[in-house]
Amino acid sequence: MDYRKQYESLQFKDDFMFGVVMSDLSIAKSVLSVILAEEIPDIQNCELQKTLKNDSYSHGVRYDVYIQSADGTKVYDIEMQTANTDDLPKRSRYYQSSSDMDFLGKGQLYKSLPETYVIFLCDFDLFEKGNAVYQFENVCTEENLFLHDGTYKLFLNTNGHTQRKELQNLMTYIKENSPTDDLTEHIQAKIQDAQHDGKLYSQYVKEQQNELLIREKGRAEGRAEGRAEGRAKTIKQLIKNGLSIDKVISLLEMSNDEVLLYFGNTQTT
Repeated sequence: MDYRKQYESLQFKDDFMFGVVMSDLSIAKSVLSVILAEEIPDIQNCELQKTLKNDSYSHGVRYDVYIQSADGTKVYDIEMQTANTDDLPKRSRYYQSSSDMDFLGKGQLYKSLPETYVIFLCDFDLFEKGNAVYQFENVCTEENLFLHDGTYKLFLNTNGHTQRKELQNLMTYIKENSPTDDLTEHIQAKIQDAQHDGKLYSQYVKEQQNELLIREKGRAEGRAEGRAEGRAKTIKQLIKNGLSIDKVISLLEMSNDEVLLYFGNTQTT
């Protein structure tokens, strides 16, 4: 695999490069300002691929870019999403709740929870309405009354349209990789610098190799599981056809461990 060619072709919407660019706090702050159309407070903490797991039984969360304001009153989770996985609304719900669980320590008051923004930058139109941005808040449907619980979920669409020129420029840049204003030119310059950074390239290669190993391990475990299931079916069918347990053990030349495993399974079915 030609990692160098692959690395040099990365764009802002590719996970690795998205993280590299957004680790620049000035760019991250500008991107947030354009998306939310408001002044963003100073930010001091930007974590890439932040992982949360509240307990050993819960589903873990890995945020692409997790940002906290310097005063701790706002949290921003920004996710780059190039494929529609049909689960983004509920993912946004879970990401929101996981962030709250992580933030609120034992004995702290609920009112200390920060305003939280879960933002998906999508390379598709999730709601098929043609908008560049869809922002959701908790609202009473009977009275159009806002709950003001400090939670916001935004789904952006690079194919959509908006009257906000800076947002349109950003969406077009993510889609087409062509800078048209100061922010997108700044992002492009950051990417070009990264493409010539040997340490970042080595980090990218390491991450790609680790992901390849994980995929290979998963495939190997899947094959082993498939073989085990196939062997179990064979044993059950032989017993169903009238063969004794001893005969099956002899016929299949089973080990002691397999005898314990499969004999137990056959006795319970």
